[in-house]
Amino acid sequence: MKMRIPALAAALLLAAVPVSAESISGDISADGICSMADALLLQTWLTADPDAVLPQPDAADLSGDGKLNATDLTLLLQMLAQAPHRTVDVTDIAQLFAAVRGAEPGDVIRIAPGTYDYTPYQGAQKIDTDAAGTASAPITLTALDPDNPPVLTGSSAENGYVLHIKGAYWILDHLICKQSQKGIVLDHASHSVIRNCEICETGAEAVAIRDGSSDCTVSACSIHDTGLVTPGYGEGVYIGSAVSVKGFDYKCDRNKVLDCTFRNIAAEHVDVKEFTTGTEIARCTFFGDGMTGENYAGSFIDIAGNDCFVHHNAGFRNQNPQIVAAFEIHNQAEGWGYHAVFSHNTLYMDRAYGEPDPSRRMYVVDGWFSDFTVCDNQVDYGEGLIAAQPEHYNSDYVIFAD
Repeated sequence: MKMRIPALAAALLLAAVPVSAESISGDISADGICSMADALLLQTWLTADPDAVLPQPDAADLSGDGKLNATDLTLLLQMLAQAPHRTVDVTDIAQLFAAVRGAEPGDVIRIAPGTYDYTPYQGAQKIDTDAAGTASAPITLTALDPDNPPVLTGSSAENGYVLHIKGAYWILDHLICKQSQKGIVLDHASHSVIRNCEICETGAEAVAIRDGSSDCTVSACSIHDTGLVTPGYGEGVYIGSAVSVKGFDYKCDRNKVLDCTFRNIAAEHVDVKEFTTGTEIARCTFFGDGMTGENYAGSFIDIAGNDCFVHHNAGFRNQNPQIVAAFEIHNQAEGWGYHAVFSHNTLYMDRAYGEPDPSRRMYVVDGWFSDFTVCDNQVDYGEGLIAAQPEHYNSDYVIFAD
């Protein structure tokens, strides 16, 4: 049944970005932080590079004249130059702890190549910090040599977190995080960015964005080999907290997972919990080989929040019988699990729809109660890609957009 697209869904489909709070001045890339990367993006766009796209052009108009030109670039560079800045290079685990715990807005902490095992350092269970940056002066933790990134590690997948960031405005860039219960955990860490990182070999989930962390971005990351100890909790990226878990701020809104690759993930590749709003998951690639089916994990993405935007992703079931739908929506709390948009996704489900178990049809979206919008999704049930048909969506409230 074709229905009129609600205003929110129409805005998502036309803009290809989620509805968000007012943008930060200078945050042209829409990652929640104003940094030199935004200046480089604006500079590239001003040279008429056809590949340059400004996700938030309004944030680039620093002169306020309604135009984007060299004046705006100059103002942006001046703003960045006035921000506090220190460069701190570290070569051992003690220096790393000191740098992250004593970080100030604008710090750039560069980690030399090598392996940094946190467990021998004063019995630590994680590399943690309460420090926070600002919109114009985020704290950056990065590789001294991006071509030879440092390895941050624990000694066991049963315990600890590799990185526990408990302040806002952090950039984690070109890091390898491995061999702990969890890889990277963001608590009270709004406007933080995890990019170009490899997060792997975790006992449970690789990345957790929780406890009031909003407007965070996970981009261009390789996430693999999760749930080595507790497969049912081995998500690739976990956003928010389940209603059954107490003591957390559930409001984790407008977070993004972009351009990431997921392999050998024991639970869902991305799990979006109830009480979250506006999550965007785009241009990711999901390989289903490692999903165990434990704790009801049966899809690439599980959504219990509202207003999610899932677009331009590719999912490969790879003959894994535990995957029974590409995407699932669940109603874990009253009023939650609604208004998602699924657009331009390509799913390789590799077996005939409805076989071998007719009661568990291989839906593109299984959200029996929900009012979700779909547009131009493609699915392969073992005989080549076809446009997803109405019967491939499990709900009486599906909105079909042209």
